[in-house]
Amino acid sequence: MSTMYPEYAQWLRQVRRSMQLPKAVKLLFDQGRLYMSPVTEAHSEADDSIRLQLAEQLAGEAGLHVTRDKGVLPELDGYTPEPDVLVVDAGVLGPGDAFVKQEHVHFVAESVSRSTVGQDYGRKLNQYAARGIAVYLIVDVLTGECVLYREPKGDEYTSAVPYRFGEEVGFTLAGVAVTVRTDFKKIR
Repeated sequence: MSTMYPEYAQWLRQVRRSMQLPKAVKLLFDQGRLYMSPVTEAHSEADDSIRLQLAEQLAGEAGLHVTRDKGVLPELDGYTPEPDVLVVDAGVLGPGDAFVKQEHVHFVAESVSRSTVGQDYGRKLNQYAARGIAVYLIVDVLTGECVLYREPKGDEYTSAVPYRFGEEVGFTLAGVAVTVRTDFKKIR
């Protein structure tokens, strides 16, 4: 996998270094445009919590691996999304890989920020459904809600269930039942 788009990953690392950006800023490249998005503490805590919860619940499942910030290939309509949290088939990522093929992705989660809210509920939603990713969880730290999307059909999901922070979100990944506690912080 590391042979796919290595120049993109290398270029993005060089841009980040040359701009001397703090780690609290996420760099996104979309259709020839470079975007910077702040990563708030609420965003980081939600992502870390989801990763830890899923990793703990899937630890005995040798077929699945929890990761973060990997580009999902192939590029679709000039876009390669990089979800905050992913559950992928075990063994598909090597130590130097920054991308994963869409057929190996079972779950993605995005934590909303003020600068990405339109992308998370719009373009990314359509992208993940079109790629056949079974489960998409949006964590909206601006509203204190999550939305669980399932059952992709075309570029839409046929199931969308909202949850308030504090509720448990249950779903299955590759036949394994998991639960995510949503005791996340809301940005005021």
